[in-house]
Amino acid sequence: MDSREKMKLRGALSVAFSPSAPVNRLELFSGRMNQRDRITEAVFQRGRHAAIYGERGVGKTSLANILPDCLEFSNLRYQIARHNCSSKSTFNSIWEGIFRELFFKRNSAGSAEPLPPIPMSSYLPPDAGPEDVRFLLQQIGGAAVVIIDEYDRVPKGSAISSLIADTIKSLSDQAVDATLIIVGVADSIDDLIAEHKSIERALVQIQMPRMFESELLSIIETGFGQAKMEIDYEARREIAALSQGLPHNAHELGLLTGYASLDSGSLKAGKNDVETAIRQAVGDAQQTIVSSYCDAVASPHVNIYKEILLAAALARTNDLGYFTAGDLRKPLAAILHREYGIDAYMRHLNSFCEDSRGRILERRGERRRYRFRFSETIMEPYVIMRGVAEGLISKEEVSEFESSNARSDPFLPF
Repeated sequence: MDSREKMKLRGALSVAFSPSAPVNRLELFSGRMNQRDRITEAVFQRGRHAAIYGERGVGKTSLANILPDCLEFSNLRYQIARHNCSSKSTFNSIWEGIFRELFFKRNSAGSAEPLPPIPMSSYLPPDAGPEDVRFLLQQIGGAAVVIIDEYDRVPKGSAISSLIADTIKSLSDQAVDATLIIVGVADSIDDLIAEHKSIERALVQIQMPRMFESELLSIIETGFGQAKMEIDYEARREIAALSQGLPHNAHELGLLTGYASLDSGSLKAGKNDVETAIRQAVGDAQQTIVSSYCDAVASPHVNIYKEILLAAALARTNDLGYFTAGDLRKPLAAILHREYGIDAYMRHLNSFCEDSRGRILERRGERRRYRFRFSETIMEPYVIMRGVAEGLISKEEVSEFESSNARSDPFLPF
């Protein structure tokens, strides 16, 4: 292929894979069929609202982003507004941001030109409460969908959570044709909306777990298909395993694998291209991730911190990403080629939760029943890719561990 064709294909790959930003087009969104159905059903049912929660990086914002495309298939018209919260958010600032994107429709009878719509923020009182919000949403003259993203950044212990819960209750009780969708990082709905018990009947709770292998494979296949390229099945499986259930990583490795294939002059990517992509991803990693990793495994003496951290990244986890000390035994044996008892590495695991090693892991539970997980989800696949790049473990072994650890997808046909 000539340089112009290669540049065109690189551009197509860059559109098809989106590692740096959430997906915002339905045709580029893969998987999550159950969650997509539940959020659209909440919109269609007056008086219902939704909360999307889960780990960082599992695709919560992407699900909210493609909602307008999903609603286009209905015959109903919606005004859609979204607002990203911050640590300085207040109830008023959230609704000021939302009402800047919602408008009153003005009657243009007797006027040659249609009158410009009026932003609803013009009518929001400076000390607005839930009933003021409900009243304004009733005046739209049509259906509205309001997406409040990054809700976990709202100051903990503030009155905002109670006010949002009261707003949802008022909208539901009055059957207002407006749906609130709350999106945020949380292990449970209690962590996201403290007052949710009072609105449980009106709130559809949508947990976003890590993706199943089938969904990750679909991301990769869809991306290469959009770019009019192909990829071997085994190469796809390796990318899915390395992604650790996180769509961001599937997008990044898919993109870099496509680039590597083009650089070799082929329109079909294979396992060698995945190896090139891994080295590129490790080299391109954010400096904060690299620094945190180096702080965690550094020691002036011979040690196995690096190997233990890699075993932690490969360990079987529960739905919230937690693993036990015993879950490290099998991957650690594969990495070091010998069996280790828990007592041999428990001290290392605990130290990963301390300031001296950057708190790369977090710990819950009681002594002898501790559960651990990575403090930042993005660190987990980086540790694995670095382990592969440094020869501590092979891509094939990573795929085997991921297959043995994988949860079954309940939405796949038998």
